[in-house]
Amino acid sequence: MISALWTGIAGLSSQQTALDNESNNIANVNTVGYKASRVSFADLMYQDSIGKGSSVTNAEKQYTQGSLNLTGSSYDLALDGDGFFVVSNKNFSGTSENYYTRAGNFRMGENGTLQDASGNQVQGWAISTIDASSDVTSTNSNLSYFTDVFSEIAGNQVIQFSNKIETYAAKMSDYTTSAKSDSTELSGSGIKTQSAKISDIEALITNYNKALESYAKNPEESSSASIAQTTLIDYPNTGTSLLDSESDQIYVYVNGNKITQNYITTTATDSFKDEMDAAGITTSGVTTDEEYNVLASRVATYKSLADEISKITGLKAYTVDSSNNASTSNVDVLNGAIKIDSVIPGTSFIIGDLAEVSGTTEQVGTKTTLTNAVEGTGEAAVKSAMEALRDAVAGTQQDVYDASDIISDDNGNILSFDVGDTISFTLNGVTLTTDNTLTDYNSAIQDLISKINTDADLQTLVEAKTINGMLVIEAKNSGEEFSGVIEFDDAGTVYSKERNQDASGNSGANAEFMQIVSTVDQTTSLSSLQLNLSSLGLTDSSFGEFSVDDSGIITMTQDGVDFVIGQVAIAQFTNNIGLESIGNNLLAATKESGNPIYAVNNNNGVSVESETLELSTADLSESLVNLMVFQRAFEANAKSITTADEILTTLIGLKR
Repeated sequence: MISALWTGIAGLSSQQTALDNESNNIANVNTVGYKASRVSFADLMYQDSIGKGSSVTNAEKQYTQGSLNLTGSSYDLALDGDGFFVVSNKNFSGTSENYYTRAGNFRMGENGTLQDASGNQVQGWAISTIDASSDVTSTNSNLSYFTDVFSEIAGNQVIQFSNKIETYAAKMSDYTTSAKSDSTELSGSGIKTQSAKISDIEALITNYNKALESYAKNPEESSSASIAQTTLIDYPNTGTSLLDSESDQIYVYVNGNKITQNYITTTATDSFKDEMDAAGITTSGVTTDEEYNVLASRVATYKSLADEISKITGLKAYTVDSSNNASTSNVDVLNGAIKIDSVIPGTSFIIGDLAEVSGTTEQVGTKTTLTNAVEGTGEAAVKSAMEALRDAVAGTQQDVYDASDIISDDNGNILSFDVGDTISFTLNGVTLTTDNTLTDYNSAIQDLISKINTDADLQTLVEAKTINGMLVIEAKNSGEEFSGVIEFDDAGTVYSKERNQDASGNSGANAEFMQIVSTVDQTTSLSSLQLNLSSLGLTDSSFGEFSVDDSGIITMTQDGVDFVIGQVAIAQFTNNIGLESIGNNLLAATKESGNPIYAVNNNNGVSVESETLELSTADLSESLVNLMVFQRAFEANAKSITTADEILTTLIGLKR
């Protein structure tokens, strides 16, 4: 009878454990991500083929998939498949321990990291620190992240490699309001109208995004830069040109469209006549004014045609010298050669017939493709497209000085340039001065240009040249500004000169451009996921729209630009049942569970569902039935104890 008592007590204990387990399941029927557990009963040792009751070997969680409930909250995540979110209980001492959970009711914490409801920080592969020197291309040296200045989107693309994710984001300031037409005083040097600059930028934006899309489709392909097309068109030279009257014209077909320039009648200046005589094109005292005027008119006509071609979207044309270098020298322009560059790398254009026309007579010119367009691939093609867009958006500063701007007194009176007079240029503490033995202004300007372009400190910052007889000092790099000072020393009296406001300006749209390339390296160690964009060095504004894709990639969207800022890690175990429940929806790894296993890009068959929570797998109906079963079993075990007790009492009474 004593054995029956112990057997009943063992049964009571095991049924009580089962009741406790089922009560816990019922209590967590609404706990997000909760996995219901069940008890496993086992019989005890036997004596004479009779068992000694039952025990509970284990209360095991059943890691079955729970129902997914769409919540609409962007921070809510659920796992569809076998795996766990990873959280860290980082504390003020800097130590931490990782835990695992199926509960994806996350939030942004006060420090900007993604956290669970208890403040534990969600772990994953975080965005690498932005390096302003290598990850940021900015036309403003004072800015390395997006601000309100950058109101226009130039391009945005997420590029996923086998083991990393790159985000290309490019923005601009409003180039439509900052763009200004280039001065016609710079005719023949590739000048653009305001509308042509805007059209170029829009075409370059399309080209940039095309390169990004191509890169995203095959990010592992070999990389090669895009090459811009350059074509030379050459009209008959000075001796055979038909251009000599108002009824004459020149034309060229570009991409099937006929570009025509009528003969421009102009009057030759004395300096023009001297230039022609010095070059041996004309003879002083023999050449008539009418002949000089014809030559000056041809120069104006060729330059004007170059300007007309430059109005075509994606093209830039300028007159050149015999070596095909840009030149507006009257002697060079008379050769009738115009070089046409594609503003858009990798995009070709077609040059058709070209000729000079006088009455019914046409004299055909020649065309020569100096460089063929080559469409690049991969990262290098993106870089080519980006740099072309950057240059068109930001342009380069151009300070222009006419002779009257330089050799004049404070009242604007033109002074003579004599031996002993000098012209100097000062920039960044470097002052360059012309030789004081020079006898004329033009020689002094050429001397100054040579010194600027060969100076070790200045040649990387600016380039000096002449365009249509004017001194032009241009920044070397897009978007960079400089404050150069020109001074004229007239026999000891020094005059500080201002640039010509009408002719000076910017070769591009004079707007700001910035590209940021950010990287999420999926081979690095896990860390907390920062959601604050300003803390990440991407923008000066903290918040964006949070979203997660099915592989756990986190995207923050701000002002229409997507930034991939990390990827939620998903851990898997060889034995889920071996995980230890520690409360607060957390599980700890044990020897029985093994160490967590991670896959690059979470390529492990698990899907992350956004704006969704996994419901508890506790089944209330099943649990209520189990409660009744365990209750009856408990009562039956209790009855076996009381019955054995009664029999034992009877036996004791018989002995007495």
